[in-house]
Amino acid sequence: MPEIKLMIVEDAESDLKVCRDSVETYQQKKNDEGVDLTFELIECKTVDDALDKIDGSFDGAIVDLKFSDGDDRGKDVLVKIKDSFFRIPVIILTGTPDSIGEEEKSDLVKVLKKGEADYQKDILDVFFEIYNTGLTRIMGGRGKIEQTLNEVFLKNLLPQLTDWKIYGKADPSRTEKALLRFTLNHLVQILDDDEDQCFPEEVYIFPPLSKGLKTGSIVRKREGEDLYVVLSPSCDLVVRNGGQINTDRILLVGIDMEQKVYGYRFKKIDEDNTITPEEKIDRKKSILNAAFTNRYTLYHHWLPKTSFFSGGFVNFRKLSALSKKECRKNFEEPHIQISPHFVKDILSRFSSYYARQGQPDIERNKIIDEVVFLSGETE
Repeated sequence: MPEIKLMIVEDAESDLKVCRDSVETYQQKKNDEGVDLTFELIECKTVDDALDKIDGSFDGAIVDLKFSDGDDRGKDVLVKIKDSFFRIPVIILTGTPDSIGEEEKSDLVKVLKKGEADYQKDILDVFFEIYNTGLTRIMGGRGKIEQTLNEVFLKNLLPQLTDWKIYGKADPSRTEKALLRFTLNHLVQILDDDEDQCFPEEVYIFPPLSKGLKTGSIVRKREGEDLYVVLSPSCDLVVRNGGQINTDRILLVGIDMEQKVYGYRFKKIDEDNTITPEEKIDRKKSILNAAFTNRYTLYHHWLPKTSFFSGGFVNFRKLSALSKKECRKNFEEPHIQISPHFVKDILSRFSSYYARQGQPDIERNKIIDEVVFLSGETE
């Protein structure tokens, strides 16, 4: 049974009662809809109580920033959530929403005006929808990532601790990074056998978590809207002492917009009056299916559309090799990074496209006739 654990930080009994009643009504409404749902509501009438109880096990928090006695320490709860990396979605209730700065808003789900917010629609619905994504069950203190990290720590790291202590004694900074890679490799390995289809957002890291060009970085030209993806090998892009990289040229490959790739085929289908509307739809679906499974051409690779990226097709024929200085001059900083798993596939197809070898056609008709004739004799 799904159980959503919420904290409310509020000192006014009347407001707490509204919250309790709303939770009860909302829970019954969901049960009537066939959703077996319960809420655990933790009430904190003081900031100190909230600071003592808050941890990563919550699925959400509702925080009144200013109490009736004038105490405005509600922000202390937000600071603890952020500084303790609890990864909890927060909704703020305040009489002055405009007083919340843009930087603070970026760490919150919503800022609502106290007394005007609809608990069921504006608060409980939001937390229920977030819970349904699995975000708090994966990222929260009781989530899958925490459980898996604990397993990696106990089963993989501790048995090898003697070796890691030797590495740490020689170079602590390098060992810390190596341990991070080691842990991430074990986390990824858990998903390697997962056959579920990916969602488009999984193809990208947005925004990128590190600066600088990486294999799979998507960059936009400073003049115009043209997009390119960096396909230089990772070893070439490693930044050495003095800010230098291991190559004097960075390989960029152009990205075509979707309509440019298959639009002309769609146009021909639309202009063909010999086929029915149903047949036109089927042909278009066939084209899209081939395009989205990278069987449309040898030199296009599909990048799916998301809310933050218009999508398109990497065109292996559109190559540019620029110096690092030229890249800085002509292109903006990377604003999207293709995830490592998907970069590997792009590089594999890119390499195969330019490594392909042709051969002269062999006269096949005589051989075909002989095979057919012999098979007929056998029968």
